[in-house]
Amino acid sequence: MRQNNLILSMLSAAAAVTANIMYPNITGPYRVGYKHLELVDHGRKEIYSSSHQPRDLMSTLFYPIADNQRNCNIEPLITPLLAQYLDGLLSAPSGTFKQFALPSCANADLAHPELPLVLFSHGYKGSRLLYAGFLQEFASYGYNVLAVDHPFDATVVEYPDGRSQFNTLSDDRPGIIEEVLNVRVADMIFALDSMNNKTITSQVPGLNNKALRTDHVGIMGHSYGGSTTFQTTANDTRFVAGTSFDGPFWGSANTTGTDAAIMLMAALQPSDVNWLPTWDNSWPELRSFKRRFEVDGTLHLSFDDFPLMADILGADIKPLVGNVTGSRMVEIQSAFTTSFFNQFLKSQSDDLLDMSDQKDWPEVSRVMK
Repeated sequence: MRQNNLILSMLSAAAAVTANIMYPNITGPYRVGYKHLELVDHGRKEIYSSSHQPRDLMSTLFYPIADNQRNCNIEPLITPLLAQYLDGLLSAPSGTFKQFALPSCANADLAHPELPLVLFSHGYKGSRLLYAGFLQEFASYGYNVLAVDHPFDATVVEYPDGRSQFNTLSDDRPGIIEEVLNVRVADMIFALDSMNNKTITSQVPGLNNKALRTDHVGIMGHSYGGSTTFQTTANDTRFVAGTSFDGPFWGSANTTGTDAAIMLMAALQPSDVNWLPTWDNSWPELRSFKRRFEVDGTLHLSFDDFPLMADILGADIKPLVGNVTGSRMVEIQSAFTTSFFNQFLKSQSDDLLDMSDQKDWPEVSRVMK
């Protein structure tokens, strides 16, 4: 019954949609552009395909652009099969989600390669594109952000040549969690390496012969992407700071720890109570700066773009995404991640993460320091 009510809410809200559906405007000091990039790892065979082709990732780079950028192409964000899947998942009228578009400028010139680079890993059966509302906002505060899809794990990955790959993994196969985690971590390390590959970076408008800084970077992710973040910081010391949005601390880093700075922002009601011990047990093994927060009124799906999409469509899906509005979730996530990464990637500190003044953030509580 509850699911039927949610579907009817989304259906009613989307029924009148006839034009482009725009995400909210960014609020940071920089305008933002983005570019989709295919990253093919010829040194790694795809273990989830019988053809064993090279591991083939899709990614999106969000980045600050020049204030005087004249041309701003607004393009549909959600790829066709993902849009079709979302229409069906939420019983929205056919074609609703393919109309979603960012106010950020597609394929605009990247203007600030000197700004820090932060990588992003999506949740299991998620998509890099389902966090774009938050990622463009974070980029507007002075970051180059590379969001990576994990094929066979993501809901669907769609490639420029028309190929696609849906999730085909067996969730209950013994050892699958550790296996997929290792693949994901390798994805993130390869994605970072790719930002040093001129064959790839030459595809980014405006970058030309300039290079992004890849020796001192951040990483963040939601759910399984949070697990990926945690383990990646332990495997590769170029990742000096990591943020997990309600992601369990799985992997060998659970016992070995990490030297990277870590911030955990958790839902008040985690998706699984078994995640709590992974955080508690790992906490003493974190050897650098660490902060753990909970956000009142949130559920596990509060940290992707579903709340924001519901806001845009005027739909009530609170039983799925919690009571905090999508725009407020983006504001919270962006403020805390900006403060965190400013400290470790820009050497700029404020007192937000110590919560010395909580009046602007009543939903957020610091759990551990």
